Amino acid sequence: MTKRFALTAGFLLAIASSASLAQAQFAHPDLKSGKIVVHKLLILPAHATVTKSGMKGSEGLIEESRIVENALPGLISQALQAKGCTVLGNVLAPAALEKDPDLKYAVADIEGHFETIHTHVEQKPKDVRTGRYTMGDEVANFSPGAAADALVFARASGVLTTGGKKAFAAVVGGNASDFVVMDVTVVDSQTGNVLFYTDSISRGNFVGDTGRMGKPIERSLKQFACSAPTGKQK
Repeated sequence: MTKRFALTAGFLLAIASSASLAQAQFAHPDLKSGKIVVHKLLILPAHATVTKSGMKGSEGLIEESRIVENALPGLISQALQAKGCTVLGNVLAPAALEKDPDLKYAVADIEGHFETIHTHVEQKPKDVRTGRYTMGDEVANFSPGAAADALVFARASGVLTTGGKKAFAAVVGGNASDFVVMDVTVVDSQTGNVLFYTDSISRGNFVGDTGRMGKPIERSLKQFACSAPTGKQK
């Protein structure tokens, strides 16, 4: 067992037990007022970490993490399209990235740039409502996002509990369920401003049935509104 995975599992269990995580949604004031128009969105590849929690400790699950990463963009796309948004599809699909090294590098670069602010947004999401967070206008140099009004970043951290630990918890009490915590961040493709942040949780076997993450994601985007197309060319 590594210290990193033990801390991750413990932190996620605390989140899962918290009543405060209920599809919290935070919008930039200009998005809420309609000053900023968002209709076309580009979803970046998701990042996920799944950890196995057992009686002997915790360990990272690479294949399970990849399964969640592959499922999230499609589920988010479905939720956004149901709200009338236009999602630019297949632009950053795994096959497209593998065929184009320059595109793959550009995506890795902007994902790394996003990580520099993601922790802050995650810790103090209410500050999105004051317009505090931005990736800077360098995001406008990300050519795949030129046709989009905004970029969508997705992160997830999940825990799969072994049967032994679940049986033990059933006897002594405690939380030993499978769950995944997800968050979605929408960033203006030109200014880099964080326009919207939301989080949600899905319980149960989210790896064996990735579709179960769809409803929580849909609820977490309930307050996100796509404006009608303006005809603006980017």
